[in-house]
Amino acid sequence: MKRIIFLLVAVSANALFVSCSKEQDPKESYSKEKIEIPLTDYGFYHNEALDLYYKKYKGIDGKTTGLIIDEMLAELKIKYPDQFKNMDTNEVKLAFQNIDPKKFDIYSFWNSKKEELYASNKVSKRLGGLVDKIIENDMNYNQCMVAIENFKKANYLSKTNNPLTVNEQNELVVFENVLKSSNQYWTSKSNPTKKTNNQPGSKAIIADTMGALMFVYSGPMSLIAGGICSLFVNEAVPFEEVPYEEFPYEEFPYEEESINP
Repeated sequence: MKRIIFLLVAVSANALFVSCSKEQDPKESYSKEKIEIPLTDYGFYHNEALDLYYKKYKGIDGKTTGLIIDEMLAELKIKYPDQFKNMDTNEVKLAFQNIDPKKFDIYSFWNSKKEELYASNKVSKRLGGLVDKIIENDMNYNQCMVAIENFKKANYLSKTNNPLTVNEQNELVVFENVLKSSNQYWTSKSNPTKKTNNQPGSKAIIADTMGALMFVYSGPMSLIAGGICSLFVNEAVPFEEVPYEEFPYEEFPYEEESINP
């Protein structure tokens, strides 16, 4: 009888332990949950990634791409630990593993990766067509903005085309947000890191946007990928002492005719 009572007490205690453990699980899960970065904030954190990196490391001489990615992410984690914890850099590192930062060309990089991105549904072919148009016409920042507006009109308002999917809408948000923020970063008169005059249309600005789009499937790692692309483009060009006069974007209205044929 005593043995039966002992077993019942033991079972009850064990059940109580399991019950307590289950009650703790949600708290543990919550503490480990990744904080989502709104897509409309990608541009802000992209600029922060570049700014923090240059303040700490000045340049990329003698470094591998993998090391540069680790360093950029490390600086973001220090300032924004919640937003950038538990980040997986493997796919981005793999994509850049054979890249010489000093000889980086964003157009060649895009063309070498786009079919794979389409096939795996990581990037919309429709958005890729917009990128191709930007490349083919060698668009500057303002022309890119016009092209984006025309793309929106054609795909949001047109009754003949299929509407954009949710994924495509998200990709477009990141694409446009990073483009605007990158333009602000690279055309800032107070930016000490630019090696050219970097007027709107600089490849550094376009590289940011294309890099972010190519890795948008990876979440916030896409803003680091965009930062890496523009960082490489900026470092690959020779230094030019050219005075820069900034023109506000508002002076350039959205007009179809302003896009080069």
